[in-house]
Amino acid sequence: MNSFRELIRRYFHLIIFLILQVFAIVLIYNNSNYQHFIISSALQEITGPVQKFANFFYRQFHYSSENAYLMQQNIELLKEKENMFIFSEDTVSSVFSGEMKNKRRMYDITSAHVVFNTINKTYNYIIIDKGRKDGVVPDMAVLSPNGVVGVVSDVSENFSTVISLLNPNAQVSAKIIPINQIGTVIWVDPDPSIAQVIAIPQHLMVAVGDSVVTSGYSDVFPKDILIGTVIEKFDNPNNTFLTIKIKLSTDFRNLHNVYLISNLYKSELDTLKTKFKNE
Repeated sequence: MNSFRELIRRYFHLIIFLILQVFAIVLIYNNSNYQHFIISSALQEITGPVQKFANFFYRQFHYSSENAYLMQQNIELLKEKENMFIFSEDTVSSVFSGEMKNKRRMYDITSAHVVFNTINKTYNYIIIDKGRKDGVVPDMAVLSPNGVVGVVSDVSENFSTVISLLNPNAQVSAKIIPINQIGTVIWVDPDPSIAQVIAIPQHLMVAVGDSVVTSGYSDVFPKDILIGTVIEKFDNPNNTFLTIKIKLSTDFRNLHNVYLISNLYKSELDTLKTKFKNE
């Protein structure tokens, strides 16, 4: 206490001077437009960069939290879409329930982040930040918010490799709407935004702007997931099929968040497939 009094006594005049100086600056700031402008500009030069730096980190944290929330909301919406269920007629249950169909969940969904992605190689791959400990297994479908991305190929404890749609080995069973003709989407163009649909007969009426979606004839992808849109089609003189180019719905140049789709009946379906005769 005595030391504090001694400090006040020693610097009393300096303290009074500083108080009066601050008081004078406040009076000038409030009563003179020119000084108001000068002082505001000087303070902005000092505090501006600091505030900008603080706002940057706030936005990064805020956007990260907001993005995680939106991803979870999208997962909940995707889970309730019809193509995530199996529908079957059951006349007995419909009598009591008043419903014409039974509904069983066929697919489950989780999210992941892309940590590595190639788009300009002959065989392109993606690495995501979910692995074996997160329940990821090979042959899970991978989607972006806009459409098909690829299929999980290899899994480690914490990460997984995805065969990108920009890979000749990633051939996806598809159908063209509105004609509902089944074909296969392959990537043969060096452009990471363009693919082709093959095995579509030339006599069918395919139009620019038609949507290309997953066919559902696969135990990997649910049906009716958007793959792309027809941008060009022409007859092929070498065979009886059309050459159809599509604009991919997924922007592989700007891929950050993905969804993993797990077929809950895949092991059961695989068991049945092993009993097929090799014809």
